[in-house]
Amino acid sequence: MNKVLCSTGAVIGRINDFNYKLLGEFVSKINCDGFEMMMEPFWNEEDTINGIISHLMPLKINFETMHMDKGIGELISKNEDGDIAEAVRIFDLNCQAASKLGIKLLVLHLWGGVPSDKHIDINIKVYADLLEISKKYNLILTVENIVCNTDNAVIHMKKLYETYGNRIKFTIDVRQAEFHKMLKETCEAGFLWENSLVPHMHIADFKGGYMDWSKLRPVLSPGDGDIDFEYLSDFLKKINYKGSFTLEAGPKTENGIDFEKLNRSLDFIYKNLAGN
Repeated sequence: MNKVLCSTGAVIGRINDFNYKLLGEFVSKINCDGFEMMMEPFWNEEDTINGIISHLMPLKINFETMHMDKGIGELISKNEDGDIAEAVRIFDLNCQAASKLGIKLLVLHLWGGVPSDKHIDINIKVYADLLEISKKYNLILTVENIVCNTDNAVIHMKKLYETYGNRIKFTIDVRQAEFHKMLKETCEAGFLWENSLVPHMHIADFKGGYMDWSKLRPVLSPGDGDIDFEYLSDFLKKINYKGSFTLEAGPKTENGIDFEKLNRSLDFIYKNLAGN
């Protein structure tokens, strides 16, 4: 059966002041195979990251994947003086942290922010340097199909594949594909699946129109939006998908996290997407 993970971002966030120390208490309440460590943009100094890792390592939490600092892609897209060097510095720090936590797979936003994919050729070129750094730490680097404001992620993933061949890997986020109304186009992009370029997927829901920026938040639990999960399930069965899934939706209540709904969402993934 495919592994089903839960993002730490689903339970650690503004509602609890991003207090990573709560993870030790939370993990026993969550029914999954492991966790995806979400790196926050204000954790990007060496002393801060080392302090977080030193706290988490003794807890023996099964971290399988890491969602890297989203600011990395935004810095590359901005490409002002020193931005790319700073992106590379943060990327290396994240890789160090992943290695210490025993993580094997990284999820990267290669572009982002207001500039997004406006100058995508620069982002694609910088990927080569990031790939070499990840290899140094024996980590699998995947690029996520995040939202765009110039073209769309399928176009950029195709160009990345044409540039790097099977050295490129991707994480497919179904919510971000639905934002562009391109879930089916993503599944029909043969180069992704015929070449086994997708070892990981992100699962949440989206309810809104084409490129409706106002609907990107809050992140909805699967089944609460418009995504055709029956279609996705049938597709994954057809291709005999062997990768893993991470639940990114963190249902909230007035007092904190709704763990009951969180576990129902994980169960939804187990029943409908995993084990195909």
